[in-house]
Amino acid sequence: MSNSKSKRGRKAIDGEKISNNLTIRFSDRELEEIEALAKKLDMPKTRLVRNMALAGLEDAKMLDKIGMLKGAQKLNDFKERLFHPEKYKTLQYSS
Repeated sequence: MSNSKSKRGRKAIDGEKISNNLTIRFSDRELEEIEALAKKLDMPKTRLVRNMALAGLEDAKMLDKIGMLKGAQKLNDFKERLFHPEKYKTLQYSS
């Protein structure tokens, strides 16, 4: 019998131990879409969401490096208001 203790937790990825958790919330529809995509890719949904978050982080770092991070944020805000105006209070003009 070995005296070494069993190590628990996630394996290291790229030499870094994965030990931190972040809780996020999704709507039922969003979670269904994530689960469907994870199934299609044959991967756990947690790995899919982690991969997507890290890909977004890399994009944000690149945009910051070229001085476009704030501009990209403003563009995303504009797109959100354009496609989902019901979420925002706007001035209503009557004729």
